[in-house]
Amino acid sequence: MLTFARPNRLAPSRWLVCLDLQRDYVVPGRSRYAPAHSAIVRACRQVLDLARAGGWRVVHSQKRNDDVSLTPRDMFGAPIEGLRPLVTEPVFFRRGLSAFANPAFAAEMRAARGADVYLIGFSLADSCLATALAAVDEGLELTLLDDAVGAGPEEGVMEAAQSLLRPFVRIQASSMLARDLEVMS
Repeated sequence: MLTFARPNRLAPSRWLVCLDLQRDYVVPGRSRYAPAHSAIVRACRQVLDLARAGGWRVVHSQKRNDDVSLTPRDMFGAPIEGLRPLVTEPVFFRRGLSAFANPAFAAEMRAARGADVYLIGFSLADSCLATALAAVDEGLELTLLDDAVGAGPEEGVMEAAQSLLRPFVRIQASSMLARDLEVMS
């Protein structure tokens, strides 16, 4: 017998996935740092503020390695100032590339089926790409906010990743999202 998942009528209609909003991407001298990341942080902050004001479900996923401790020299894994999760926003830690590598994250996101899901953060070439494709496998309607996603310092990463994702997810600028939401209000 076939069974179909029913949309959860109590679940929010919009979700925001915040991926790897960690200091390692914005501190000069760190391996994942790129000068363009300061603009990404501003765009992420605008989207996060918009989501919180709109009552969206906001979830965070962060990569953690076994060798990370909480000593001051290891605090590059801490959230970026201004993008810290609120106590009402779950944070899922993972070891794999995709946020869906955390079973609790995957279970949480099942409630987002039938809703609009937006993705912001860092690691477009690996974590964002893997998470976006896993979201498609989970049956989610995903939109990548391209100006709120860091691609890193290598040239051509953004274009390559977008060309891989374009057949499967929507790609738009966060300014268009704000405008679309204004029109719908």
